[in-house]
Amino acid sequence: MPVLVLAAVAALVATACSGGDPFEPLPVPPSSPGIPTTTTAPPDFSGVALAPVEGTTTTSEVAVGPGPATLAGRVDGPDGPVAGATVRLERLVGDAVATLDVTSGTDGLWRAPGVLGGRYRIRGWLAPALAAVEPQILFVEGRETSAIVLVVQRFAPSVVDLATAPDPPRVGRRTNVVVRVSSQVVDDTGVVRVAPLPGVAVSLNPGGGWDLEGASLVTADGDGGATFTLVCRSSGPQPLVATILPAEVFPLTPPDCVVPPPPSTAPPDTAPTTTAPPVRSPTSTTSR
Repeated sequence: MPVLVLAAVAALVATACSGGDPFEPLPVPPSSPGIPTTTTAPPDFSGVALAPVEGTTTTSEVAVGPGPATLAGRVDGPDGPVAGATVRLERLVGDAVATLDVTSGTDGLWRAPGVLGGRYRIRGWLAPALAAVEPQILFVEGRETSAIVLVVQRFAPSVVDLATAPDPPRVGRRTNVVVRVSSQVVDDTGVVRVAPLPGVAVSLNPGGGWDLEGASLVTADGDGGATFTLVCRSSGPQPLVATILPAEVFPLTPPDCVVPPPPSTAPPDTAPTTTAPPVRSPTSTTSR
């Protein structure tokens, strides 16, 4: 990730070197894989394995209907049935896809009568917060009525991740803690998009396990990162709490603090002392 707060870190290192400060210069925390910082691409469902079926279908034009089958079901979310959700039905014939969108009612129920049989890929969503992360794959017989329950999950508008340097933090030493803030939005095609939130105000509450050096309120940079400098007081887990103003609160669990190892002392370079065995005089034998 880009270098965070270069001027501040440089000044801090210079002060430490000139004033005999025992603290070490601070490395920059690495990028965290937990939160993507770019807009996600639409999901590629082409690699989803489909159960083989007997026979061969040939067609010059793919369509969902009209046909004798019916697809129906319900969209369920974290709080129960979801009204107004989009349900996308994709009928798959070889590499071709035909699409039909229907909308769930006030009771979360949806229905698509008069469709053709065949392989279907089905998913649901309700922008901007609810989406199914995996589609359902099924084969519909010619005159079958299939009942399908689609489960969507809620994506919070803001997500927070953190990184520390050094990792793990060391007791009594300065630690850079970067709190990264991103947004999550389900778009009108059911794709969950994640992007950094630059310019937001982030407050950090270190609790009793940390000493905070510098400001406790920082504005996130262009990558959504807000950098804080702390000193861990004791070893073990030391939780933190970040707040995105005005009132989004996120408990954070940084790596456990550890006691730094003592400085290594090289043993004296002494050659081993060897004692030669005593020399015995040979025993002579006199023949008679």
